[in-house]
Amino acid sequence: MKVGVHIPQVGRRARADVIAPFVRAAEAAGFDSLWVFDHVVIRKEQGSRYPYSADGRLGFDPLLPFIEPLTLLTYVAGITSRVQLGTSVLVLPMRQPVLHAKMLASLDHLSGGRLILGAGVGWWKEEFEVMGMPFEQRGARMEEYLQLLRELWTKDWTDFRGRFYTCVDWTCNPKPVHGTIPIWLGGENRRQLERVGRLADGWHATWASLPTLKQDFAVAQEAAAKAGRDPAALSLSIEGAGTIASDEMGRLQEDLLKLAEQGVRHAIVNVHPREMPRAEELLQRFGAEYLPAVQAAGA
Repeated sequence: MKVGVHIPQVGRRARADVIAPFVRAAEAAGFDSLWVFDHVVIRKEQGSRYPYSADGRLGFDPLLPFIEPLTLLTYVAGITSRVQLGTSVLVLPMRQPVLHAKMLASLDHLSGGRLILGAGVGWWKEEFEVMGMPFEQRGARMEEYLQLLRELWTKDWTDFRGRFYTCVDWTCNPKPVHGTIPIWLGGENRRQLERVGRLADGWHATWASLPTLKQDFAVAQEAAAKAGRDPAALSLSIEGAGTIASDEMGRLQEDLLKLAEQGVRHAIVNVHPREMPRAEELLQRFGAEYLPAVQAAGA
């Protein structure tokens, strides 16, 4: 199983002099990937409820720095050489598809083919509105968005005529290094899981899906089979798989090994906020003492 770690992206440590040693330490320690979240702007009064916290709040001061994810990954691509780079998750229906097809392909090109596009339909109605994008029918728009991305990435000339997007006789270069960019979709409801099976390369689950992980993934696999795709080719990854802390490394290793037994191929963890001042030391220790056994699991 592969293991990734979130980059310092929010707060007072979201600075180049912190991020650079962090990502270099993660790569040197043997981690497989580096990850970012997605928000563009933060509203004074949040409005919509955040679905992944008990109180519905984002859980950080809205005035803190929050680095734009694709800008951050482009910076990280230039100071690393091996680790994959992922979004967990990019809210695609909030972003213009042709522009972002170009941006994502350019990032993949510059990084040597290391990009993973984790994507979701989003939850924050007010952020869609301030971006000038409709919140309604975002699931249907997501489906067209994914098809348009593939068309721009794989064809010399597009011939896409959809309900929401039209792109005919345009080309987008450079193409992704490996022909396309892996797309892992988030979401827990049946419609979202079926979309994974029909259109994506994997399901990007969250910790909230753990109690029903196998059953939910089976929905995506069944949808893939119905669409004439290979269910076994779908990847299973999980966001929020655990936290690296100096006194909890053994427990984290155990938790990751259990995820590997459930078929998870890629798990994303965080460094505990209180441990961030010594993050490089913790990454090195976990990489040397605990990570190899996890990476060997499920191989």
